[in-house]
Amino acid sequence: MTVSLVNEPASPLARASELVLPLCDGPALSVAATKSFVASLAALMRIVAAWSDDPVLHEACAALPDRLAAASLLDWSAALAPLAQANSVVTIGRGPTFAIAYEAALKLKETCELHAEAFSAAEFRHGPIALVSAAYPVLVFAPNDEAGRGFTDLAGDLQRIGGCVLVAGGVDVGAVQGPNQLPALAPQQPEADAICLIQSFYGLLATLAACRGTDADQPRHLQKVTRTR
Repeated sequence: MTVSLVNEPASPLARASELVLPLCDGPALSVAATKSFVASLAALMRIVAAWSDDPVLHEACAALPDRLAAASLLDWSAALAPLAQANSVVTIGRGPTFAIAYEAALKLKETCELHAEAFSAAEFRHGPIALVSAAYPVLVFAPNDEAGRGFTDLAGDLQRIGGCVLVAGGVDVGAVQGPNQLPALAPQQPEADAICLIQSFYGLLATLAACRGTDADQPRHLQKVTRTR
């Protein structure tokens, strides 16, 4: 059985699928997909909640629209100056935020023409940490579950070796001198919290693209539909 999550129910993918779950995003006005990414994650959460009959997930799904609206209003401007001046960026996540780190890195490349590479928090210590410097910002998406263990130590270690550290999510950096703490909503449910982090990031992304002189809606060399053979 094939099931597709699509914004366009008449698309070739939908026609080739046995079951179609419309995302109902509305018209896609930008080449870079943002709302469809969030909608896909929300739909997957609802599927898992129904399949597992998990009351915590059901509650998180019900609260997600209001939390996404609140997340979009959070001020991540502390990250603007370091990212606007950078030539390369690292994004870090783990568990629920691992995919979020990859999405952030992709969007930095697409919309801001800024080279960005994503790593898991565990992987980053095994080699890539050698890249860290004051001119090489590290954007940390910390999860609010057991996968978040060690993120406070990681943020502190990166700061001590001279990194420009930007932290969003469930990390207490109060005892660590230096990292820029980006605001996040109070923890509710780890997967839903991760989706809210990327919503906040998208707000920063639009401003960052303008600062770097790029068109976030029409990235160069990109088309909305990519045909592969």
